[in-house]
Amino acid sequence: MDDVRPASRAESPPVALWAIALLALSPFPVAALIFSYGPEHLSRPALTSLLAWSASVLSFLGGVRWGLETREPRPRWMRQAFSALCAVAAWVILLARGAAPDSWILGGFLMAFLVQWLFDHQTPDTPSRYPMLSTAVTGAACVSLALALEKAMSA
Repeated sequence: MDDVRPASRAESPPVALWAIALLALSPFPVAALIFSYGPEHLSRPALTSLLAWSASVLSFLGGVRWGLETREPRPRWMRQAFSALCAVAAWVILLARGAAPDSWILGGFLMAFLVQWLFDHQTPDTPSRYPMLSTAVTGAACVSLALALEKAMSA
């Protein structure tokens, strides 16, 4: 007999999955703290790391959503297109560095993470543990980006 869980009960992610997620999230606060409060000679490389990691994680989240959608018997093309669009937007934001002030780049990443998070939470038929993990990733990214944005705006 199949193991069927009620839809109303959220499945908690396994400990190993949380451990991997926390390790993957650690570059966000580390880079933001070094950019904001670290030695001056590490400030620029820390910001570069934060922005590159943001683009990578946004692309990863789009890929996760793409994968969740492709498991459906009839994948919805709009959801797949939005998944790809989020990854493209992340890299466009990153490539705009130098042409736009750092505060705009940081704000663009903040907005991209929030839009992706809203989209993720409107997606039907996802595993019940996915929203918790998506929220953890988005929260770590947005708090770190906001800290760096505050520093960039005051510089």
